[in-house]
Amino acid sequence: LVSIFAYLQSFELLPYLVCYKLYKKQHYLITKIMNIKEGIEKRFSVRAFKDEAPSMDIIKKILKTANSAPSGGNIQPWKVYVLNKESKNELTKKTLHNFDNGVQEEIEYNIYPEKLADEYKKRRYECGADMYSALSIEKDDLDSRFRQIRENYKFFGAPLGMIITIDRSFGNNGWGHVGMFLENLWLSAIHYDLGCCLQESWSIYPKTVKEITKHPDNEIVWCGVAIGYPDKDNPINKYRTKREEIDSFAKFIE
Repeated sequence: LVSIFAYLQSFELLPYLVCYKLYKKQHYLITKIMNIKEGIEKRFSVRAFKDEAPSMDIIKKILKTANSAPSGGNIQPWKVYVLNKESKNELTKKTLHNFDNGVQEEIEYNIYPEKLADEYKKRRYECGADMYSALSIEKDDLDSRFRQIRENYKFFGAPLGMIITIDRSFGNNGWGHVGMFLENLWLSAIHYDLGCCLQESWSIYPKTVKEITKHPDNEIVWCGVAIGYPDKDNPINKYRTKREEIDSFAKFIE
């Protein structure tokens, strides 16, 4: 790139300043596209968003890239329902009415095992404690904790939302394939300076979700996705979950 622009500039085909700007732009784009490691490491669950909504053109590009996820036999078992502002707000209104009035629906899968092992229980506790600490919410401040839980059903204020479903016929392996799709979606969103939060909380109200998405009976609601431009000044977006050392989850067999 440098040699091409220098060659053109030497013949006064392009002003030097224009060449420099073009090079910087190309270098930035190449760096941004290729630095997958940075995208993975900077990923975090965004729980506060700006009002500005990404264009549907960007959302389609994100989904197209995410669709490159691997799946056994190329079955591609993921289904996505993109909610614009109006449909998102309608779902939020219906769900919060149920939530506030104690209306329960039949949950179709366990988000966590009924008996969560201590090592996993510890991480989940630390995750919640760190989040509430970032918001300066005390352990005995139940009202504030309740209000924060309600934010789940507002998509944390994101301008757009998604509902992810999978065919009921698939077992654990198929769900794993959808998980890879979701990771792709998340990293693709970061490329466009967007943030996401995957929300299994939407699986608690599958009937209400279905009223909006109109998905067929053979599909099960796995999760929602809050997506938009992160509000970087909000304290909830400043905390990060802890990660285990490699030795705690990997064994090297000789």
